[in-house]
Amino acid sequence: MMQINDDVEPVYTAQSKITLDAEYAGEKPYVYATVNGEKLLFLLDTGARFLILMDTPKVQQLNLPRGFDLALTGWGEEGNSQAYQTDIERIDLGGVYFDNMKAAMIPVSQTHYYLREDEAIYDGVIGHDMMRHFTWEFDANANTIVLSQNAYQPSEKATRLDMSSFLNKISVDGELAFNDTVRVNEPFIIDTGSRHYVKLSTAYVESNDISITSRRVRAADFGLSGKVEHDRVTLPQLALGNIKIDNVKVNLIPSDDEDDWWVLGNALMNQFKTVIDYNNNAFYLEPQKPFVTDYNLLGLELRKIRSGDFVVRYVFPNLPASETDLLVGDIVTHIDEKAAASISLSDYNDLASMSGAHQVCISRDSACFTIQATSIAGYSTEH
Repeated sequence: MMQINDDVEPVYTAQSKITLDAEYAGEKPYVYATVNGEKLLFLLDTGARFLILMDTPKVQQLNLPRGFDLALTGWGEEGNSQAYQTDIERIDLGGVYFDNMKAAMIPVSQTHYYLREDEAIYDGVIGHDMMRHFTWEFDANANTIVLSQNAYQPSEKATRLDMSSFLNKISVDGELAFNDTVRVNEPFIIDTGSRHYVKLSTAYVESNDISITSRRVRAADFGLSGKVEHDRVTLPQLALGNIKIDNVKVNLIPSDDEDDWWVLGNALMNQFKTVIDYNNNAFYLEPQKPFVTDYNLLGLELRKIRSGDFVVRYVFPNLPASETDLLVGDIVTHIDEKAAASISLSDYNDLASMSGAHQVCISRDSACFTIQATSIAGYSTEH
């Protein structure tokens, strides 16, 4: 599938610079596009190699053909997602379209990414095979995504980094400080599909016997291969060109290869105006406001479902939520006396990072729990 759309070129029906119908949710960027005339919501994911569709109710209405079987891998340790190849006549972003695209179709019931079918609140993923044709301007602060066929013209505030592409992944060089004496220069994969700050392999830390003084917080992430439990830490600094980010949150992902999982995610990039100029191998970060890091002090990982409520996906051990009767799979209907349907995932992430008492109510037995969130010394605060 990696080269299956190599011969497909975009066709422009509007000006060369297009403001897309876009939104951001839980740090991730989404755009609306029409597939064979049906309006669908897509995640923009530089970490995905090709176009993906989920068999959501809207996608099922398209009655797309079934081709050969596929097994897709991604984050996680629970096995591949079963999928199959399909064909679409046209995908139109509004001002530019592609004809005769091949895509991977993932039946929601066949992937470990979701706990339940109604977690599939978007319809597919636009990956490298489409994104590589354009310059992309991401501005989460303004809630905009702009696509262009021209080279980006940066402001004086923007920092430019040379961007490399290998096996349909893009990367830039960065310098990560693990402690006062160990600083490492490595290429970091740019992953707009990640909601986190930075990810890297535990194997690098272990193989090089690197000391990390941060407190470790046990957490979980979910990908096409299901759940992966891991430690989260705060490291002293990440440098990207002349941009220095102090006290950067890092997910240490289990791996046997120390070169795996050097990743920059959208929680970091969204704090800048971020530009990815594929044709000119350039990546830009333009500071907009002071860098702020969210920490999940409640210890409760939630995802939206189509009703607007949240589903509990993970309860962090040794954090406040673990002292309650909250379980994976519980449906959260209210938080702090507000209906969950009126709380975005981004709003919840901000709320979960605030110290203080928070009330969480679930549908099971109409139960409510008061959770006292506190800062975590050596992790969310200075050592």
